[in-house]
Amino acid sequence: MKIWLDADNGPHVLIMRPLVRELTARGHEVVFTARDRTKTCQLLDLYGFNYRTVGGEYGKGMSGKVKGTLGRAWDLANAMRGSGAAVSFGHGSRALPLASRLLGVPTVTMYDYEWVNARLFNWCCRSILLPSAITKARCAEAGIATAKVVSYPGYKEELYLGGADLDGSVAGDLGLRPTAVKVLLRPPATTAHYHNPEAETILDAILSQLATVRDVQLVYLPRTPDQRDLPKRLGVAEVIIPSRVYDGPSLVAAMDLVISGGGTMTREAAIMGVPSYSFFRGRDGMVDEALAKAGQLVLLTKPEEAAERLRVVRREGDVTRPDPAALVSFICDAIVAAAGR
Repeated sequence: MKIWLDADNGPHVLIMRPLVRELTARGHEVVFTARDRTKTCQLLDLYGFNYRTVGGEYGKGMSGKVKGTLGRAWDLANAMRGSGAAVSFGHGSRALPLASRLLGVPTVTMYDYEWVNARLFNWCCRSILLPSAITKARCAEAGIATAKVVSYPGYKEELYLGGADLDGSVAGDLGLRPTAVKVLLRPPATTAHYHNPEAETILDAILSQLATVRDVQLVYLPRTPDQRDLPKRLGVAEVIIPSRVYDGPSLVAAMDLVISGGGTMTREAAIMGVPSYSFFRGRDGMVDEALAKAGQLVLLTKPEEAAERLRVVRREGDVTRPDPAALVSFICDAIVAAAGR
């Protein structure tokens, strides 16, 4: 059958890459659409995927996001009309379920933060794939249609963290010194609907703390132009902003610690055994709660915790690589099953 995948964000490409291999091995044809934002198309190019670009950045504010989502859904439907897709799959893409409904194509979504508004997914999706760390009780509390929930074992990051070779050229390419403490930092998504300004005050405290530590190399991934100069303004001596796209796991593996105001990169680090700190200040999700309870992730909730809990030291030991085979098979089974129901 023909299976339609929509990459709405950069991390989605990593999630979908092992699924494409498995689905293709099973004899299915996979077609991609992509939204041109957050390095999504660059990652698809990096991995050699053919895709059709549909849409880009949306306007600011809720009205801009609603207008952008509706417009992209219409464009997706037009782009895929007559394609013969038997089922569609996305990781939290909101335009995809709408477009799929317009075309009469069953659709599956997958995400791992339960506090997103679920109404669109409840209405349009045949299945909603969530990690087993999110309980049915929490799903009901968050307004997710529990009858549509399919719980998958483990974490989404395990789909790709163990399934591909790491790029060993990252450290040399970035000019990282073996003796330095290498810190990867991604600021919060200030334009996201879930953004809490508290995260920005914690970011300032983190950068001020890093400025006090000798021989730190900060690999900094700003999300917006106004974030680029912040580390220098707060006294961080050596700041490296990558000039090209690297795959996330290879970048994480080259670091001594990872700090982020978002979710995916901190979870990648936590699962790989790299010291991981999150200062995401949206409503706590059960995945991060589970990783924090297991001692794999430190949640920074106040500016003063940057000095109290952040350990800026060299990492010891190799990274951990999970085996993705069972999870990849589980997700592919769920996608194919949705087409046949």
